[in-house]
Amino acid sequence: MRSRKRCQEYFSLTGVMKFFVFIIILLSCSFFVVVSNARTLPDNDQVGRLLAFKKSSVESDPNGFLNEWTSSSSSPCTWNGISCSNGQVVELNLSSVGLGGPLHLTDVMALPTLLRVKFNGNHFYGDLSSVASSCSFEFLDLSANSFSEVLVLEPLLKSCDKIKYLNVSGNSIQGVVLKFGPSLLQLDLSSNTISDFGILSYALSNCQNLNLPNFSSNNLIGELNDLDFGTCQNLTVLNLSFNNLTSTEFPPSLANCQSLNTLNIGHNSIRMEIPSKLLVKLKSLKQLVLAHNQFFDKIPSELGQSCSTLEEVDLSGNRLTGELPSTFKLCSSLFSLNLGNNELSGDFLHTVISSLTNLRYLYLPFNNITGHVPRSLVNCTKLQMLDLSSNALIGNVPFELCLAALGFPLETMLLASNYLTGTVPKQLEHCRNLRNIDLSFNYLTGSIPLEIWTLPNLSELVMWANNLTGEIPEGICINGGNLQTLILNNNFLSGALPQSISNCTNLVWVSLSSNRLSGEIPQGIGNLANLAILQLGNNLLTGPIPRGLGKCRNLIWLDLNSNALTCLIPLELADQAGHVNPGKVSEKQFAFVRNEGGTECKGAGGLIEFEGIREERLEILSMVHLCPSTRIYSGRTMYTFTSNGSMIYLDLSYNSLSGTIPDNLGSLNFLQVLNLGHNNLTGTIPFNFGGLKIVGVVDLSHNNLQGFIPPSLASLSFLSDLDVSNNNLSGMIPSGGQLATFSVSRYENNLGLCGVPLPPRGPGNEHHSSSIYHNKPTTIGMVVAIMVSFVSVTIIIPLVI
Repeated sequence: MRSRKRCQEYFSLTGVMKFFVFIIILLSCSFFVVVSNARTLPDNDQVGRLLAFKKSSVESDPNGFLNEWTSSSSSPCTWNGISCSNGQVVELNLSSVGLGGPLHLTDVMALPTLLRVKFNGNHFYGDLSSVASSCSFEFLDLSANSFSEVLVLEPLLKSCDKIKYLNVSGNSIQGVVLKFGPSLLQLDLSSNTISDFGILSYALSNCQNLNLPNFSSNNLIGELNDLDFGTCQNLTVLNLSFNNLTSTEFPPSLANCQSLNTLNIGHNSIRMEIPSKLLVKLKSLKQLVLAHNQFFDKIPSELGQSCSTLEEVDLSGNRLTGELPSTFKLCSSLFSLNLGNNELSGDFLHTVISSLTNLRYLYLPFNNITGHVPRSLVNCTKLQMLDLSSNALIGNVPFELCLAALGFPLETMLLASNYLTGTVPKQLEHCRNLRNIDLSFNYLTGSIPLEIWTLPNLSELVMWANNLTGEIPEGICINGGNLQTLILNNNFLSGALPQSISNCTNLVWVSLSSNRLSGEIPQGIGNLANLAILQLGNNLLTGPIPRGLGKCRNLIWLDLNSNALTCLIPLELADQAGHVNPGKVSEKQFAFVRNEGGTECKGAGGLIEFEGIREERLEILSMVHLCPSTRIYSGRTMYTFTSNGSMIYLDLSYNSLSGTIPDNLGSLNFLQVLNLGHNNLTGTIPFNFGGLKIVGVVDLSHNNLQGFIPPSLASLSFLSDLDVSNNNLSGMIPSGGQLATFSVSRYENNLGLCGVPLPPRGPGNEHHSSSIYHNKPTTIGMVVAIMVSFVSVTIIIPLVI
């Protein structure tokens, strides 16, 4: 009985245990179901979260991108910008759709399956301080928006503890509150206005798994040597370029970054010798950019001894001297080498460069390299870009580069501002890939071979300031042309402009001034819809100004001064007023030679292409010395109107134009220079010239104009130079504004004209020509903005063009 009882108790206990085991299993299953459900949301909850985000963050949707985001939808998976997997939202892509508003991420962070968020290229703003307690983001791109406050990123990165990629570049962020964990691999804070060095110091001293931090193009101020790279073993790319970092030595801990393949500290204020002993320890380094700092002394030979991995080296814009060490012949993987804007000299083109058989891009402008271009460069059979501008090279143009047995891939040959002689070699035709040729400011003679004109890919032909002769051949662009830039001014070219130039429909900048061209301007030039700059001044051209120029919808600069053009000024020149869009000549390097000698000078001045030219070389240019007072400005072009623009420069002076001045020229709302002087124009000065609100220079002198000076000219507040001398004008000079500030010489020889600044009428006060020109310093604003530098010919004043 006892045995049986014990047996029953045993089975009873066993049953109880089984029950508890069953309960535990059941609870576990229930827990799994709860957890599983927590990782997904029903469709209606996803819809609700996304609509809540739309309500809180999107104030403007000009393109209606989110119009289908409505509560009537059963699922968001068909909405614009949404990608789903198994019915769950995994990606939210609203890139570049024009949305704007205060960005709140709380609602989208509550989507548990959302991994990728792309809001780049919009107009979101805010500080991102409001976040949810957790999120599943792995990828978050907020670049190119309108964030300008200090971004509070610490709570976001704490909640999103799985995030690998964060991009807030291209905003106006002044600072960030930053703290991140080991999941973050890539952090892009570039192109903002961050100045706090502590942010950079924190990010690099707590790298953990971070491999690609980008702090470029900010306002970071601090000592590079204060950075600690102790935990950055995984760092592969470090970009600190375009900041205000200083240092006289590199941080030794950088040597810990053995995975580093890109180091870019260009465009800072680092002053020291190149730290070769540290750099050679970076065994994985492929790209080294130290450009535009203050590195000095010679390029160390140790750097070449350990460069077997280097593919790109940029040491340009420093104060390096001497030669490129022979050890660089070991750089067998090097395909891009930029040593421009230094003080290098010697024979290293032959002894070192010609051994780099994988080299594709070679930049050596603005150095002190002398002698001939060595034939041994033919060993660089992969060379695509050759820039030797602004050195002291002599001899002939190196055509041997185009005679390699298998042809040559050369696309760009820039040899401007040297001392090359001889002719333009026709053998360049064998470089069938040539796109850009610049041989300006040399001493080349003879004609441009037909073989050059027929290169199939030629885009830029620039050979101004030589001694070239011959004609521009008929038949250019006959099969359609890729030619965009044709700059041959200041030579001795003759003959007529070819009719076939109308086939060069890609032309943007044409400068043929200061040659001996004759005949009429082809009527078909109006077919050049992309034409932005046309300069044909100081030639022997005859006939009328083509009406077709009015069809050139991008034309902003027209200079036809000092020819023998006749007939009327075409009304059509103003046809594109209010319709010109910017962009065709943005970022072009140029110099503007402005004549300020009044009637003693021909034309308002000249615009010249200035890429690769030393400023001091301009002093030998004849056009600089044609006037007693000349000012030279140089920089890069940048449009200041965004739409609805007009012509900004119109110089038709020193011709034989007749008839009246077209009234509609007053509609050129962005015109800055108007020179119609020294013609045979009649009639009156149009009253609507008062509409030229930002005009800086108006020259109507030496014509047969009559009547009054329109009172509307007194309202031109930007007018800095007006010349109406030597006409038949009468009446009072309008009072007020700028008109009374100009010298007497600007009004003289108009017998019926009176008023300030002319002396009072009376015995002995007749208005005769003045023998003295009073130079009044002026500032001209052209519609295209520049970063100004100068050549000292006379006192230089700022010019915005």
